[in-house]
Amino acid sequence: MKKHINELYWIRALACLSVVFIHAVTRTYVNYDLPKSTIDIMKIVQITLLFATPMFILIFEVILGHTYWDRLPKKFFQKRFLYLFFPYLTIPFIYALYEIATTSSSAMTVLDTTLTNIQYAYWHGYFIIIILQFVIIHALFVKVFKNVPAWIMLTVTFFINARYLHTANFNFDMMPPIMHEWYSLVRVPFLGWIFYFTVAYYVGRYLKQVKDFRKWGFPIAIIASIGSLMYLLDNYTTGKLDQLTSVRFDIMFYTVALFFLFYYLFSFVKKVPKIVMFISKYSFPIYLLHYLGFDLIHSVLPKMNMGLYVIILFIAGIVIPVLIARIFNLTPFGKFIVGQIRHTPKAKDKLSGGQVPA
Repeated sequence: MKKHINELYWIRALACLSVVFIHAVTRTYVNYDLPKSTIDIMKIVQITLLFATPMFILIFEVILGHTYWDRLPKKFFQKRFLYLFFPYLTIPFIYALYEIATTSSSAMTVLDTTLTNIQYAYWHGYFIIIILQFVIIHALFVKVFKNVPAWIMLTVTFFINARYLHTANFNFDMMPPIMHEWYSLVRVPFLGWIFYFTVAYYVGRYLKQVKDFRKWGFPIAIIASIGSLMYLLDNYTTGKLDQLTSVRFDIMFYTVALFFLFYYLFSFVKKVPKIVMFISKYSFPIYLLHYLGFDLIHSVLPKMNMGLYVIILFIAGIVIPVLIARIFNLTPFGKFIVGQIRHTPKAKDKLSGGQVPA
């Protein structure tokens, strides 16, 4: 019988909800005339949630590292290409159709913008391109690096990742010219995420040992999370790093520390609530379609209190993508258009630190 890593359902749900909330907050202070002090507070909340996008890399590779650390199954590349790259191409056109239907923009103008967004990863689905790179890199680890000591791979990839982020944050003039023209491309190369991948590969590969280290690992993760959060907030409030992006030099430390904090925290919970399983199950379509949820609900909302607005926007960013995903997934090809609805274990399945379905 296959087992499931229940901690990952929690972490995936938290990451998914954090992404939606970050963007709901941004949409709110863009639409409301707010005092600078209020916006500053809202941005600090967003900063604390910026772990969300890189956390998906950790989740993705823990699963692969646990299940396929020394081998690749048949159709390994084909399966992941179909379920990931196709939505990267199709989702922007769904947003384009909505814009054409609800604005005065010409179809040709919207189409041109959509193709540009796809070409330069100038939309929130850029994350898919990062994941696809790590599908290839995972195969490279399995074929070439699986016998290299973990400390060597972790050290090397840490310095690669840190160097890339440091350059992107503090010496941007050294980045390739195309990134000066299209800043969105800074987020795409695997160099900015490779340490997350390596940590996750070894966590997945040695999952039992990681969990057995909980007695000491949990307190260390708490301290590391608090320390890295203070470092993150200090950089933001002092203006050293004031960008709201997950491609920050300080986010790497914060995200990895939080991953272990969440993993150990949720390892104490034996049963995953249905709502957590539900969010985890629909996390990919929610990630891709939550902006459409914002647009649809905003078009029918009257003027209201800012706090109520952000809550309604947040809920719509979850509920509407779920409904769209359910409708599309009724067809054989829907999962390739709006993203696959994840498999969740049946009641008889055991939730623990074991194998995860591919």
